[in-house]
Amino acid sequence: MKKYLYLSVALLTTLSLGACGDDDEPGSGSAANVQFSASSYTLDDEPIEIKVVASQAAASNLNIGFTVGGTATTADYELSAQSFLLEAGKTEATVTVTPKQAYKEAKTLTFNLAVGKGYVIGRVASTTVNLVESSVYVYSFTTAAAELQESLDVTLTVGDENFKAPKDLELPFKVLSGSTAELGKHFLVKDEATSFIVPKDGNTATLTLLPGPDADLANPATLKLGVDEQGGRFVAGETASVTVTVKGLLTYAALAGTWQHKELIGQEDLELYAMLEEMDVDAIPSHNDGFTITITDEGDHAMFTPSSTGDPADLANLFRTCDMTYTAPLNNVEGKVSGSYTTVGEEYFFYEGSYDLTYFQLSSGNRSFDNSNEKLGKLTIALMLDKDGSMILFLRDFDEPPFLPLWWDTECFESYFFGFGYRFEKVAQ
Repeated sequence: MKKYLYLSVALLTTLSLGACGDDDEPGSGSAANVQFSASSYTLDDEPIEIKVVASQAAASNLNIGFTVGGTATTADYELSAQSFLLEAGKTEATVTVTPKQAYKEAKTLTFNLAVGKGYVIGRVASTTVNLVESSVYVYSFTTAAAELQESLDVTLTVGDENFKAPKDLELPFKVLSGSTAELGKHFLVKDEATSFIVPKDGNTATLTLLPGPDADLANPATLKLGVDEQGGRFVAGETASVTVTVKGLLTYAALAGTWQHKELIGQEDLELYAMLEEMDVDAIPSHNDGFTITITDEGDHAMFTPSSTGDPADLANLFRTCDMTYTAPLNNVEGKVSGSYTTVGEEYFFYEGSYDLTYFQLSSGNRSFDNSNEKLGKLTIALMLDKDGSMILFLRDFDEPPFLPLWWDTECFESYFFGFGYRFEKVAQ
């Protein structure tokens, strides 16, 4: 009897020792052992990923729950999900924590894994996210107002001229109240960018705006562009926003039709100045009664057709039937070029005010402005549609003409004196 009792005790002891020799980690068996990959993280001004790892690949999708605590509140952060999704065949899952505002003082956010089906909790059952005091950056736009025609670069600076960004800084833009322009309609952003990006070691960022399909030169929209300050992470400096007048280009379609000459703008003053300098007034190219220009929209260009060649139309001495395409500004006078094809607010002779012009190249014209001495070559003109519906045409280059010789003293075309502006009225579509 003692012998059998001894053997029983020995067997139990052996089994017990064998059990103690096995892995007694939580989760041994068929269920995955799940724990945080790190016991702490740091959250400043960029999103971070909190990761859980499993001891083995999940046999099926597992939702691993958690609870949150700490001194941080939901006003401080945003979570990408309320549980970790461990997909079948995977051993890792993440949840993204995104800061919602700048942190003026250090705070903490704790995650604790919750018990669930299909997994057991490992040793690292909790992790702490330390919300450190945020860096604050002062930004300022380089201009308070601008015009968008063909394209516009909007630039802002961060810090002073000696500032160097410690990393790429992303400043999301936002459309401010009071704007009539809508993204996707009146304006577009090049490369579909959503933020100003100040590169590491830099202090400036540029966003390129383009006119949208609803941009209307005759009825400009207003865009007030600012920065999402992200709860105080970014603080406005001297210029907190920029107001952009969205005009767009003067299109071939808007110009299409037949236009009849109405007047040489400022003719009386031009004649007065010519008389004072004893130049032939009658030589001024103002004799254009009945002269017409027909513009035909051809999609990627327009056909430019003058009504006649020769007297009595002085402009007929200059123009020839040809193709018309967009081109860069030529011979600007104090105007600010906003794109490859436009100049904003260009002045004319001694008149107050300015004209918003779109530039076009004519594939052929008589550069001598004299039919008795024809010299064919490319010409540049500038056009605009006035508020009354009329078309204004400005001359922008030709060779030395047979009129006003005393003004041609620079050996080249001078738009201030020779860039005559002509008004035309539409007589047919």
